Amino acid sequence: MISILKHLQMNTIEEIYNNILPEEWEQIQTMAGLFFDAKAICIAMNWDETMLEHIKLSIEIMDINDPFYREYFAGRLTGEIELRQSIKQAAQNGSNPAQNTLLTFLTQTK
Repeated sequence: MISILKHLQMNTIEEIYNNILPEEWEQIQTMAGLFFDAKAICIAMNWDETMLEHIKLSIEIMDINDPFYREYFAGRLTGEIELRQSIKQAAQNGSNPAQNTLLTFLTQTK
């Protein structure tokens, strides 16, 4: 019974993914780039609790085969790149907190 329910849920999720328009994928990526969480994105996309649970699991296990995860992660990376560029610019302009943040990034990525 559980495997039938899981199969039905996967079909529903695949159907949802197949019906997402390109501009909706862009909206997902934009929202992720602004650091919205999965729940807020699901609400904006008008998705139900089953979809939210699928997405949360996909994010938790970093499922690069999941279309949502790929768009979500791409958006998060874009947002982080923009944020780090701003911090770097502020550090170059003499901001001591920005310089400390940049040094933290440096030590975390060694």
